[in-house]
Amino acid sequence: MKFLLIDKYLITSFLKKLANILTVFVVIFLVVDIIDHVDKILDNPISFNDISMLYLYSIPQYINIAFPMAILISTVMTMSILQKNNEITALKASGVSIYRLTIPLFVTGLLLCISIFYFENLIVTDSNIIKSDLEKKYFSKKSKSNKNIGIDNPLHQLLDENKVIVIEKFDHNRKTARNVSIQQFNENIMISRLDVNKLIWNDTTWNAENLIFRKFNDQSMFKIIPDSTLALNLTPIDLVQSNIDPNEMNYWTLKSYIDRLKKNNRNYQKWMVDLNFKIAFLFSNILMILFGIGLTIKNPRSNFLSGIGASIFVIFIYYVMIKTGQTMGYNEVVNPFLSVWIPNLLFFTSGVFLLYKTKT
Repeated sequence: MKFLLIDKYLITSFLKKLANILTVFVVIFLVVDIIDHVDKILDNPISFNDISMLYLYSIPQYINIAFPMAILISTVMTMSILQKNNEITALKASGVSIYRLTIPLFVTGLLLCISIFYFENLIVTDSNIIKSDLEKKYFSKKSKSNKNIGIDNPLHQLLDENKVIVIEKFDHNRKTARNVSIQQFNENIMISRLDVNKLIWNDTTWNAENLIFRKFNDQSMFKIIPDSTLALNLTPIDLVQSNIDPNEMNYWTLKSYIDRLKKNNRNYQKWMVDLNFKIAFLFSNILMILFGIGLTIKNPRSNFLSGIGASIFVIFIYYVMIKTGQTMGYNEVVNPFLSVWIPNLLFFTSGVFLLYKTKT
């Protein structure tokens, strides 16, 4: 296939519009987020630099969310301008079909899919982790009267009927837990407590550092214990399953986590849905280009604003369908793969039909 001057023109025009629309969406998301959290910002003594860093790390996630919307609107705008200036008619007259005209957009969309995959899994996930830590640091602080209670919401896990483990901070990547308290109860009264500064998982047991044991009864006990191993009815998988957000795990980490769940005979349905979602959502970029071309060429007399309105409606329907499928997958109503790929298949079929019906 020979590279035409119109190909360069289309790609350049499309990418410029995509950059501008993405910027608009990111600004809108930031403004909405700031308005939503303005009460928290005012209630907590947070400096301007800290707030700036918090929202700086929000931008990658907003770009990832807005990308399909921006691609659809960019496609509609690019093709609408060609229609308005009668450039498509001129190209048809010179022997360039609609199908040939759309090839540079599809190639660009495919390259963007690959780029956004690495962007999401190398940048977005890390940014989400940092953002989550910053939100806990700045927005989870207690009032001054309760400042001795702590600044984070600790993780509670039941070890057995009368024993609870409380973990202030858990790092799922390093498999370490800090500021751990193992509490034994009898009729809702604490009878003993083991405080551990740090727990490190070594594939079979936990290595414990800086232990202090207290016993609360007629013969109260306080004992400092040397570093040792603890055999707990608890693994990092149990902690991750109750504490981690899939948005904070990249594709490879999530896949590895699912493999560990399989080996331990744990339920991994929800996580398989999230793994498939990471790939299915990427292909929405190609689908939006396909739909954008079909919407514009199918109705050549439609005005620019109606094309934008149709784009917003289409993306709204897509988000509703894929989120509904994701929920059905979580509830094990639908296979994890089909739960997030059925919307893509339906949109792909509809887009191909629209493009097929156009006058080439």
